[in-house]
Amino acid sequence: VQGGGRARRNRTRLRKMAHERRKLLENTIRSRRRKLKAIMSEPGFVMTMDKLSFVCGVLTIMVIEAVLLLAPERMGTLYTALLIPLMVARYIIYRADLIHYFMYDFCYYAQVLLLIYMYKLPDNIELGKAMFSIGNGPLCIAIIMWRNSLVFHSMDKMTSMFIHILPPLVMFSRRWGDHLAKREFPLYERIDGAILSILKDFWLGPFCLYLLWQAIYLVKTEVISKRKLEYNTDMMTSLRWLTRKKNSTSYKLISVFGEHNQLPTFVLIQAVYTLVTFLVIPLLWHSIWLHYIYLGVIFIIALANGATYYFHVFAKRYIEEIGKLVSGDKVESKIVHT
Repeated sequence: VQGGGRARRNRTRLRKMAHERRKLLENTIRSRRRKLKAIMSEPGFVMTMDKLSFVCGVLTIMVIEAVLLLAPERMGTLYTALLIPLMVARYIIYRADLIHYFMYDFCYYAQVLLLIYMYKLPDNIELGKAMFSIGNGPLCIAIIMWRNSLVFHSMDKMTSMFIHILPPLVMFSRRWGDHLAKREFPLYERIDGAILSILKDFWLGPFCLYLLWQAIYLVKTEVISKRKLEYNTDMMTSLRWLTRKKNSTSYKLISVFGEHNQLPTFVLIQAVYTLVTFLVIPLLWHSIWLHYIYLGVIFIIALANGATYYFHVFAKRYIEEIGKLVSGDKVESKIVHT
């Protein structure tokens, strides 16, 4: 009996020590994270990172253009080389900010599908057409819907831009690779197959892949991680982000059938949006010129969004900072003269 009691006391003591050590480790990690955030928030560090991001962003655009013009068959390799480090960096940053559940969204799922298509099933015609629809449909139009912009000094904004524009460029190079190599650019190609075949290839197939993602997403957020999300309300999902402000347009739209029906309404809106973006895909598949113009317009919109940010947001903040510095210099000058 005494031996059993001693064993229980030892187990209790060990559990207590393990708990204390875990708390100590958690506190140490939090302390180091706060110090790291403080260092990363210093003006000198922020400015250096912005300069580096600007240079990398511009150089990446130049490399993408060169590959598209000189070696379009290498576009998939470039996409992979860019995607992996960007996703690792984004996960680290997003997890620290408790917004890593954004990476369960459809656009990230589409990146996985594209990698599977390129490296595992490159000869699967049905999957290729489905990825053509997904890349040039919901992903590409998301640049307009989410106001993605070419803000070269912002790694976050450029990553979002690349996630949505690179898959369409990869599928553009795969669809029109032979034409680009031969320098043949017909206005349009004859539409082969019946209407039902087109519907299956460009609407039904990709939408089934979308429904698979939606099922996985709901299982993850509403079953597996439901308690975690309910416990930590600071963790952001797309639905929480869009409904965080009750006076916003997104909140009113998602709550059109009542606040208690926000989730099914959000699911319905996303499904309708996805189907609508598939409408133009058969036309893009049969015309390189239309596809080129389509991507060009999307790129111009992203460029205009970037210009709006630089001149209406960034420039205003910069002028305010310069004004503070000038005011400070004047005050210092008066102090010196007195």
